[in-house]
Amino acid sequence: MKKILIAVDGSENSKKALLKAKEIAQLKSSDVYILTVIENLKGNPYTVSQDYQNETTKTNIQRGEEILEEAKEIFKDYPGKVEADYRVGDVADKIIEIAEEKEIDLIVMGRRGLGTLSRAFLGSISNKVLNNVTNSVLIVK
Repeated sequence: MKKILIAVDGSENSKKALLKAKEIAQLKSSDVYILTVIENLKGNPYTVSQDYQNETTKTNIQRGEEILEEAKEIFKDYPGKVEADYRVGDVADKIIEIAEEKEIDLIVMGRRGLGTLSRAFLGSISNKVLNNVTNSVLIVK
């Protein structure tokens, strides 16, 4: 496993995923890509106005940057390559897209996370990723 993608959202399960991925990465001397995805509110029928969407997006980007800083802190002593970035869009779709783009060998993510309405369908992101990639997926709980 030369390339590991860790999908994080600041939840307890994503922190567990970071720690498990670090453990695996150290064993395999893997490159690590940490990703958080900010959900795109455009076109969401539950948002009231464009101003609300813009302000919420700014807040979500700031939170995404904080999540990435916390994740990078966990990997601060990791001797290999570590990249951290955020994307805006559908969470599962972006994870799948980055996994393909970076030719990831292993995707590590928490079983349940945070998000809109506390994820009315808990685990739906990990389920969608698991069923739509050819990569290996480790779901941590």
